[in-house]
Amino acid sequence: DFNINGTKTDFIQNLKRKSQMKSFFEKSGVQTVKCHKYTDRESALKFIEEVGYPIVVKPDSGSGANFTYKIKNRFEFDNLFAHKPLQDAQFIIEEFVDGIILTYDGLVDIYGNVIFENSHRFEQSIMNVVNNDDHLYYICLPEVADEVRLAGRSVLKAFDVREKFFHIEFFERKTDRRIVALEVNMRPPGAWMPDAMNYAHDTNVYKRWANMVLQYQPDEGSTGRYYTGYAARKNHKQYKYSHEEILNEIGHKILYCNSIEKIFSRAMGDFAYQFRTNTYEEVKQIIDYVQQQ
Repeated sequence: DFNINGTKTDFIQNLKRKSQMKSFFEKSGVQTVKCHKYTDRESALKFIEEVGYPIVVKPDSGSGANFTYKIKNRFEFDNLFAHKPLQDAQFIIEEFVDGIILTYDGLVDIYGNVIFENSHRFEQSIMNVVNNDDHLYYICLPEVADEVRLAGRSVLKAFDVREKFFHIEFFERKTDRRIVALEVNMRPPGAWMPDAMNYAHDTNVYKRWANMVLQYQPDEGSTGRYYTGYAARKNHKQYKYSHEEILNEIGHKILYCNSIEKIFSRAMGDFAYQFRTNTYEEVKQIIDYVQQQ
C-alpha cells in the first residue's frame, strides 16, 4: 500500500512460523530439516517413525531456543505433551540434525541484490545451552563460505526479500558437511552480532542500511579482516580466571564486555566478552581462556 516497499501483512506468517518457512526452503532447492506440525499424537508418532529418534520439539513461532527440547524416546515425548509448557502455543516436531550452525546475514537492496554479507559460526547447540544453563560462544567470520552463500542467496530469492536486513540459519551437518536450512529471520541478527559484523569488517552496518534505503551504495565490499568472538559466562559456574586476570592477560584484544540483561541471560550468558583476532585459532584460544573452569 502507498507504494511503500517491505513485507506485507499477508506474508508475515511465512516469516514468523517455522512450519510455513519450509515450503520456501523447498522452493529454493536447499535441503531443509524435515518438519511436522503437531496436531495429534497419532500423526506425530507416524512422523517420528519416519525420521526416528531423537527429535526436536519447539514452538512454531518463537526464538532463542526457548521451550525447545531434544526428545530421545517415546516416554519423553508423551511426558512433554502431557505437561505442555505453553498451553496455547502450536508446536512443531523436527528431525534432529547433528551439526554446527552457520548463518548468512546481511543486507539486500530494493532490487533483490545482496549488497553486504556475513556469516557467524555457532559450534554449540543453542538448545543445549538454554536447557543446560550453559555458557555460549560464537564467532563472526571474516568471509562467507561458498556453500553458505549459494544456499543463502537461493533462500533470499525464494522469499523474494528486498530492501532489508536478513539473518538465515543453516546447519552444517557433521556426517557429510552438507548445508541444511533451519530458519529465516528478516531482521538483523540478535544480541551483539551486529557489533560483531562491524568489528569483523571494520564497517557500520546501520550506516550501510541507511545508504541502502537512500539507494546510495559506496563500494565497500563484504570481505572482512578479523575473526570476532563472543564468550559468555554464567554466574553459577566457577571459572579459573577472574575478570581482572582476563583484562590483564588479553585486555588488548577485548573490544567490549558487559553484563547481560536477565531476560536474555539464559541463552546469552550473565556476562560476556567480545574480542577480535587475525586467526580462527587465536579466537578459539581466547574463548577457551575466558570459559576455562
